[in-house]
Order: sequence, then C-alpha cells, then structure tokens
Amino acid sequence: MRKILVGLLVLVVVGVASAGAVGHQQPELPKLEINEDNFEEVKERILSEIEMKISKLQTLKEKVESANSADELKSIMEEQALERAKEMSLKQIERAIERLEKDNNTDAVSKLESLKEEVSQATSMEELREVMENVREILEDSGVHPHKPIAGLRPNGEV
Repeated sequence: MRKILVGLLVLVVVGVASAGAVGHQQPELPKLEINEDNFEEVKERILSEIEMKISKLQTLKEKVESANSADELKSIMEEQALERAKEMSLKQIERAIERLEKDNNTDAVSKLESLKEEVSQATSMEELREVMENVREILEDSGVHPHKPIAGLRPNGEV
C-alpha cells in the first residue's frame, strides 16, 4: 500500500509540475521603484503576498495530511494543479489585455475580459484548455501570436 501511495504521489507531483511548466514563463520582476517614500507600502504589499502564499500552502498541507486514501490524495493534487493552472491562465490573460490596450484594441480586450470569468469558473483542465484556446484565437485574430504555449496547450494548440 505504501509503495502504491508513493508511486501515486510521484505521478501527481510530476503532473502538477508538468502542468505548471507547460505554459510557464519566467516570473516578471515587480515593476515598482522602492524608495523611502513608498518603502513601508511596498514592504506591506510584499509581506501580504508572502502571507497569502503561506496560507495557501498551509491549507494544502492540511488537506494532504487529512487524506485517507490514494484516490483522495489524487483528488487533492488534481484540484491543486487546476487552481495553479487557473492562476497562470488569468495572469496570461492580464498580460494579453495590457498588450492589446496599448494597441487600443478594445474589442479584443472586452472579449478577453469576458473569458477571465470562464477561467475562474473552470472545473476541469479540459474546460480550462478550451477557454485558453479561445484566448489564443482572439490573440491571433488581433494579430498577436503567442510565442509561448498558453497554459495547458502545446504550441500547435493540442492538449
């Protein structure tokens, strides 16, 4: 039983890592200037983000610790992978919106804004992939060709 659980955990962790790596881009450094005037505000914002990440990890740890079966653990890890993919997808959409706003492409921006809600409500990786394929189509129709895969999609659009 222990070998099965270890094997399953390895598969889930690899799956989570690969799902995150598929559309992963290097995180951008914060675009802010830290000086004496805004030091406390920036410090509080950074600490708040760290606390939020710690809280999410603590919740995940508690869920993993309370898992009573391989299926339950697998479900927890799949849920975690989906949440991570949704976060990455929302960030990609935000970056696309920023780019399209610079080009004054309000039609594409409004379409992408409406897809953000669909990303948030996705209940499976397949649903998320379908929404992100719509994002890809909107970008391509706008003359923007993503040079990196969109979360969960290979460059040719395959799942």
